[in-house]
Amino acid sequence: MLFNSYEFLLGFLPSVLLLVLGASATGRHALAKILLFGASLVFYAWWNPPYVLLLLAFLGFNFLAGSWLIRTFGQPALERRRTLMLVLGLAANIGALVYFKYTNFLAHALGDLLGVDFAIPAILLPLGISFIVFQKIAFLVDAHGGQIKQLRFIDYALFVTFFPQLISGPIVHHREMIPQFESGHGLRHVRRIAPIAISFVVVGAFKKVVIADHLSSHVAIAFQTTAAGQHHDMFGAWLGAVSFALQIYFDFSGYSDMAIGLGLLFGIRLPFNFNSPLKASSIIDFWSRWHMTLTRFLTAYIYNPIVLRATRRRVAAGKKVAIRGVMRPGAFVSLLLFPTLFTMFIAGAWHGAGFQFIVFGLLHGTYLSINHAWRNLRHARRARHAAHRRAASRLGVVAARALTFLAFVVSIPFFRADSLHTAGQFVASMFGASGVLRGSLFADLPYLALVGVVLVASQVLPNTQEVMREQLDAAISPLAAHAGQTRLIDPEAWSWPRLVWRPTAFYAVAIGLLGWIVMLSLAGPSAFLYFQF
Repeated sequence: MLFNSYEFLLGFLPSVLLLVLGASATGRHALAKILLFGASLVFYAWWNPPYVLLLLAFLGFNFLAGSWLIRTFGQPALERRRTLMLVLGLAANIGALVYFKYTNFLAHALGDLLGVDFAIPAILLPLGISFIVFQKIAFLVDAHGGQIKQLRFIDYALFVTFFPQLISGPIVHHREMIPQFESGHGLRHVRRIAPIAISFVVVGAFKKVVIADHLSSHVAIAFQTTAAGQHHDMFGAWLGAVSFALQIYFDFSGYSDMAIGLGLLFGIRLPFNFNSPLKASSIIDFWSRWHMTLTRFLTAYIYNPIVLRATRRRVAAGKKVAIRGVMRPGAFVSLLLFPTLFTMFIAGAWHGAGFQFIVFGLLHGTYLSINHAWRNLRHARRARHAAHRRAASRLGVVAARALTFLAFVVSIPFFRADSLHTAGQFVASMFGASGVLRGSLFADLPYLALVGVVLVASQVLPNTQEVMREQLDAAISPLAAHAGQTRLIDPEAWSWPRLVWRPTAFYAVAIGLLGWIVMLSLAGPSAFLYFQF
């Protein structure tokens, strides 16, 4: 079931809200949880009913494994068994992901290498499995490390299946979700939260239905023609790549806004996943703003453990990590370059089964390594010359933003193309392999205007969290203690005070107008792009 569909917005969501909030209002909080769990299973079953059994298998296996790890924490006699359980748990989750997501890809790749045609039937990828597996990896690792003290089945079941985040994230952490389900505190405040929750849903749907979907047809043609052997001129290729960069941003950030709003309607605070990444002034800054919960997971459970082990090895060997705050070349390779490339390789492979996704990840790993090297070099120069830190000029900020955006756009064909060959052809066209301009500049002026307006909006307008910051902080303050989250937006960065959302007649009319536009645009709803991941 799609968030951007009539059956969800006019049927499923109102019915579930009525049942869950009704049960909570009469003091039957346990029943409210059970109803929400059942509704989440129905939501998942709407796509493919048999795969609900797979979801329940994930839930049951990880609950049993995690519960045993929690109960046995602090018992030295069982430490080897606990480690074995952790390894088996991780292997089972990763093995399921590899089977469903990568079996066909690996079989075809091996067949091409050996010249053999492996007759393997197509395997249907379960919705949300990539997000579910990462969520479970974090849960098992933290259960093994003693970071979870107790666990009740219904709260864990909601943590796994809560439908606003079940399919495409955000990748929620047990520490910020299970306490909210345990307390049931948020359901008592839904009335005060509802206006801003509905605003999040409407704005997110507008991003998806009105902006992203209107870009999608041009993007599809651009990449389909390349796959068919037709090559674009440089302008057309750049237009297609920029269009897809904008499409995927507004598609996925729209989903994330809707997820936040839907969570708030049930008194649950989900973490933010985007913070104007297209305004980033460096690739490091970009990944701190884009798909933030994925970056958080990759950093905490892949990058940091690798760096910690490498640092301990260097210290044990008597090697210096840095001199006067400047990282030495050997340390840079072992503590930054390798961990970054490996982590981004995992990020690329996580997004899809194809060599093009691996190249996407490694390309961003290279970007990040260059960014870190540049920062290290600048630090070294400042240390040698004892220079004082100076604020970057406005022109420098604009140039940094432009360079970061262009680097992202160059990488995006590897994310969208159906093969590495198609992606390579598309990038070659972006660099003039098929000519600079072959009369396409004024071929579709309305579409050019749309891309221009959307691009400018992404660069200058505030994001959803910024617009709703003040009222959001006030509305969800009762949930903050249970969510384990801090304010995302730095108040000093705010530059659009007149656009702050308030529960006024003006914003009621504005949100109502956006909602009306969305409802008129829902015929034949399209799936969110991250559903395929």
